[in-house]
Parts: sequence; structure tokens; C-alpha cells
Amino acid sequence: MIDTSIIRPAIALNDFLPIFVSSALVLIFGGIYVGIFTAVKIKILKSWMMIVGYFFWILTAYCLYIMGSLMHVDSFTARALVIAGIGLFIVPHSIYYMQNKVHKENEH
Repeated sequence: MIDTSIIRPAIALNDFLPIFVSSALVLIFGGIYVGIFTAVKIKILKSWMMIVGYFFWILTAYCLYIMGSLMHVDSFTARALVIAGIGLFIVPHSIYYMQNKVHKENEH
């Protein structure tokens, strides 16, 4: 007997290209967000550019949503995608915070 609660609908053939494009855009937009964040923190870009970086993070989160919805992910995978999106937002902040704190403690 097959448990029908674990069967998900098949991915439509027409959805493969949008899934591929949205997953590629996750990498591209996420990289742009981290690049802008880094450039602002090391003062290559003006601080107002952080708004543009956050916009790219929003685009990344949207592409994660599109990818997950087209792939008909289960609740565990959906939570993993949400955690990945939040992690992408938080990790650059925490890395900069730790780097800045170590730099201040070890100033010459």
C-alpha cells in the first residue's frame, strides 16, 4: 500500500527552465548582495548603496520562493530554503562584526 501523503506532484516539463533560471539567479543575486555589502563595509561604496544590496537580497529570497514553489518542495525543504535565505542575510553581518571586533582588540 502506498502512502499518498508523501507523493508530490511531478515537476512539469515547462517548469525546468524557470527552475534552472531562478536557481542561477539565487547565486547571482546573492553574490551581488554580498559584494555590495562587503564594498560598503570597506568603504569602497557609499553607505546608501546598502539599500541596493538589500534589494538584491530580496530578489534572492524571491527567486528561492519561485524555485521552491515550482519544485513542489515539502515542508522540510521549504524550511531549509527559508533558513538558507535568512542565513545569507545574517552571515555577512556576523562575519563583519567578528572581523571588526578582532581588529579593534588587536590594534597596533
